[in-house]
Amino acid sequence: MKKGNIFNFFLALVLILTIGGCGQNIQVSEETFSCEENANNIYKDSSLNNFEKSKFNNLLNEKFVLYEDLFKKAAQDNGLEWELLAAISFQESQWDPRAKSNMGVRGMMMVTLETAAIVGVKNRLDPEQSINGGSKYIASLVEKNIFGKSKSDQLAIALASYNLGPTNIINLAQSINKEPDQMTWEDFVAVLENISGEDVNLVDKNGYKRGQQAIDYVHRVEDYYKLMIAYSCKDPIYQSSFL
Repeated sequence: MKKGNIFNFFLALVLILTIGGCGQNIQVSEETFSCEENANNIYKDSSLNNFEKSKFNNLLNEKFVLYEDLFKKAAQDNGLEWELLAAISFQESQWDPRAKSNMGVRGMMMVTLETAAIVGVKNRLDPEQSINGGSKYIASLVEKNIFGKSKSDQLAIALASYNLGPTNIINLAQSINKEPDQMTWEDFVAVLENISGEDVNLVDKNGYKRGQQAIDYVHRVEDYYKLMIAYSCKDPIYQSSFL
């Protein structure tokens, strides 16, 4: 599975359609697409509440613009979409370079010490290193992932691996009675709904089961990804959600 191909399906922006007929081509210009209308529709359909949308917009203007070029460069280097990387980072840290979890995970992409060593991150609080390292790790998860019937399933499962750890996802897949390339994200959801932190050598938080946390993580990334699509002004007619 090539890294550069996995995301093309849901962000393929077609600016001009050419229709052959009677020896002439009819072109549909990008001028027919309204960025404002696109954004309004995305925000209207979002499952996020108004407070969450407002907070996202505020941080988009205050923080994201400071690191936008870093996300675009990391996406290009790793064959990913920068809107997706930005969505993951927002879910992880709300674009805070000094973010820290109660488990000691740090930085904009909230990489662990173990992951930092794997991807060559020496300072997890450095925005460029964190974004580059996190992007490199996500790309490797996508490339190595063998589970998923569709590209949508594959991406969702790779995101769950980023949150829960690839070893846990591999172990959980053993309880799904299907071939790896026939498994869906919903198959994993059914398993994740019934596991706790103890089942995956992690910690539940205030009764919030670790399996459910992973499910919600994937869905939240999707929510923020869609808002990033509104920001980047991409035509939703030619893109498909990964869920």
